[in-house]
Amino acid sequence: MKERLLELLEQALVQLRAEGAVPAELEVEPQVERTRDPAHGDFATNLALVLARPARRKPRELAEALVAALPPSELVAKVEIAGPGFVNFFLSDAAWHQSVREAL
Repeated sequence: MKERLLELLEQALVQLRAEGAVPAELEVEPQVERTRDPAHGDFATNLALVLARPARRKPRELAEALVAALPPSELVAKVEIAGPGFVNFFLSDAAWHQSVREAL
């Protein structure tokens, strides 16, 4: 599941580079981690915080742009911005069902 979320983030990053929101030459490898608290979603990324300084933008503003650039996915029920710029992913039931099928 992490790999699929990373793919979504990579696609959003391509769009942000194309729009000029993030420097095209900036190389960054998105990271996605499980959250400790289910209230904060199933997975989270700090990508907006990592990109903020080199992009010369506020982390939360960049998180909003990142969320807006995410392509739709049946695996994600909702996406929220938390704190200074964390992006939290809540997986859909379809994602959980797919994870179980893949595990079997």
